[in-house]
Amino acid sequence: VGYVDALVRTLWLWADKHHREELDGRHPREKGPPVLATGAASRNVLVPSQRSKADGIRAAIRKGQRHRWFRSLKSSQALTQSVFGAIQAFDRLDLLRDVPAECGRPAFYEKCADGWTLGLEHSLRGLGEPRPTSVDVLASGPGGRVAVECKLTEGEFGTCSRPRLRPGDEQYCNGSYTVQHRRRSRCALTEIGIRYWDHLPRLFDWPDDRDHEPCPFGETYQLARNALAATLTPDGRIDPDQGHVLVVYDARNPGFRGEGKAEQQWKAVVASCRVPGLVRRVSWQRLMAAIADTQELAYLVDAVAEKYGLEPEDRSWGRAGGPVTR
Repeated sequence: VGYVDALVRTLWLWADKHHREELDGRHPREKGPPVLATGAASRNVLVPSQRSKADGIRAAIRKGQRHRWFRSLKSSQALTQSVFGAIQAFDRLDLLRDVPAECGRPAFYEKCADGWTLGLEHSLRGLGEPRPTSVDVLASGPGGRVAVECKLTEGEFGTCSRPRLRPGDEQYCNGSYTVQHRRRSRCALTEIGIRYWDHLPRLFDWPDDRDHEPCPFGETYQLARNALAATLTPDGRIDPDQGHVLVVYDARNPGFRGEGKAEQQWKAVVASCRVPGLVRRVSWQRLMAAIADTQELAYLVDAVAEKYGLEPEDRSWGRAGGPVTR
């Protein structure tokens, strides 16, 4: 709560300075973060003064792809668009080269950024989902791809929705990987043709031919699904060497420390992972440090620090990173 309250105060200082006449009056400061009026939603994205670059950053995510609370200055999607949209618009993917993740491996890629591209809110098909998986940022290149999941104030990762259904619903699950409600499959999602469990055992120590109580996929749903998105080939196979998941988070967020929910979900995935380095994470603070000395992106570093209080990490990690760990 202290973390969120402090961030909200910082956001209100930003709103008072830059958006005083553009706020939605239904969201007073004592009720939470500032929220922009409907017609001012695009103002939540940080852009430079150059018109062409600003237009390119705003176009990185279409209006129809915006999350429900995109107009809130606390929106992690708006932060994601501001940062990755700028890296894309200025063609500075080289700045992501050799940035070390916490495990010591490259957060994105190493040696060469040639041929790599970024796609925001990238929809991935091939898992049989009625609504295809949407990846916050997908970095693709000759060396594979990186499915990037971006968080700000969120204290946990998304979980499977089936246990939250009403018990009378045909798709209801009690949270265990067992045959229920006269279904033939242990997973309610498998029953309707979604192919998660066709591939999960290739990436995690979760055998699909036995019961699990509780279901290991339930609490790790978002992270594991991103792992599938990173390693799924165009012909519907899994190639564990093709890519990895990268979580970008605020190092101040208590959900990612100690007994925080996101931290526990993260540890569960890492402990079950059969592929070293499949899941990696890096802080926004470290990512901003990687671009802090770039003249054309100086506006972004300053604005992210003022708006969110996200100061670049000390560059003591250099280009080599630390020791590699699982």
